[in-house]
Amino acid sequence: MAKKKKSIDQWMRSLHRDLGYFTIGLTLIYALSGIVLSVRGLGWFKQETHTQIVMSSNISKETFNKKFIEEIKKGNLSLVFQKKMYPKIEKRLRLKLEEETLNTSIFTAWRALKVTYNSDNGITDVVYKDYPKAVKIFLDAHKASHESAWFYLAMFYSVVLSFFAISAMFMVKGKYGFKKRGVYLMLAGIVVVIAFLLIS
Repeated sequence: MAKKKKSIDQWMRSLHRDLGYFTIGLTLIYALSGIVLSVRGLGWFKQETHTQIVMSSNISKETFNKKFIEEIKKGNLSLVFQKKMYPKIEKRLRLKLEEETLNTSIFTAWRALKVTYNSDNGITDVVYKDYPKAVKIFLDAHKASHESAWFYLAMFYSVVLSFFAISAMFMVKGKYGFKKRGVYLMLAGIVVVIAFLLIS
């Protein structure tokens, strides 16, 4: 007896189910890293690293940022900044003078870096708050740029999520199906998104 040909609804349900199983791990990674990123301003999960170096004395506040970056690139702050961070630091680090006394200057940047410089002896205290390596790996994956291998996985996952949204229309029939209950819930979801866009 010949097998009955699957309908488009059945194909959608089967693919929805299998892709759902396949992306369980990926979904959890993106969900958890998304939560961490959303609360990053609160400083949760971050660890504080403290180190000290000796720079030249009497560095002017105008040139301090440049001199500090040079110390980083020499590897003198490897406990705080990994080598892979050097390009970002050279391009984006802008230390802001927060407080100044007779011989001490306090600089900050990125809401995570605090540098206290003594101009008399060059002793420089550096405090940096960042996520543990295990957490940072997943955050980097979440924020992947087109230069990262994670980019391709993120694009795949975006396509899968789009398919989930579309295939959900075929999952249930009857009064609880998309054409009945689903349309109203979809419109409610769109209204919520628009509301948040307006109040943010």
